[in-house]
Amino acid sequence: MFECRTLAPAADGAPAVVWVDLCQPTPDELAQASQRAGFRIPDRAGISEIEFSSRVRTEGAALVLNLPRFQYEAEHVVGPLGFVVAPNVLVVQREHAIDALDGLDHDLGRRPCSGPADLFLRIIERIVDRLADLLESLESTMSEFSRAAFNRRKGRRATRQLEQMLHEVGQMGRRIGALHNTLHGLLRMMNYLDEAAPAWFGVDAPRRIKLVIKDLASLSEFEQQLGDRNEFLLDSVLGLINMDQNEVMKVMAVASVVGIPPTVLVGIWGMNFAAMPELHWHFGYAIALAVIGLSIVLPLLWFKRRGWL
Repeated sequence: MFECRTLAPAADGAPAVVWVDLCQPTPDELAQASQRAGFRIPDRAGISEIEFSSRVRTEGAALVLNLPRFQYEAEHVVGPLGFVVAPNVLVVQREHAIDALDGLDHDLGRRPCSGPADLFLRIIERIVDRLADLLESLESTMSEFSRAAFNRRKGRRATRQLEQMLHEVGQMGRRIGALHNTLHGLLRMMNYLDEAAPAWFGVDAPRRIKLVIKDLASLSEFEQQLGDRNEFLLDSVLGLINMDQNEVMKVMAVASVVGIPPTVLVGIWGMNFAAMPELHWHFGYAIALAVIGLSIVLPLLWFKRRGWL
């Protein structure tokens, strides 16, 4: 998709601000967008490179700022996100819809942008706000999982819930990893701008950039805490599953031990030797049943006294 918007002209008769929005562009659309912007726009391979020199660089008067790993919350996928900021053009190149941009048109209608740098910083600020919402949502989900894991009832159904929870915790770990890449990529980008932002960014840009850096640093710390909590929750769920499995193995071990004495007695009395006087007792059958029952009850009582049952 290729969309080019001409925003309101800047003050003092300056050229209009052009916003080029590219979503999975074809080669033809990328060529048209480059012609409209007046400079070459990197393709998907160009904004996916992970080395720092490819993420942030200056080409003429334009700043090329790329995020090779960006969390697209709406699609739950990770893909590259690229920006090219020039004095009169802002290019946004993405792979999926960005939820953080919802409502941006309304904001522009209420507060017209002063230039591409202002529009770029508004997009970054909205992305940071959306990342904060995602982290808060993950923290709430993680707290619910923790309560469900440690307040569970034993049984086959609880074990199945733990197995499902293990899958969900793994998914949360994947999302936290994606958010980690996004946050650190944004932090590197904004630190670069803090040191090398051109004069045409405006006098208010340094203050806004520093504020975004502070927000990203706090979100990065919060994400690290969530990563530690997710690792603890993963270990806890695995431990609880192992405990349930150990309970099953303990029951099977007790059952096998309890079954040994009656098996031995039945085997002895079933050998049919001629010199077995108890086989001719009048109450021999009843006595044999009583002895077999007692051989089952006594081990159970012993296990219970030891606290194994």
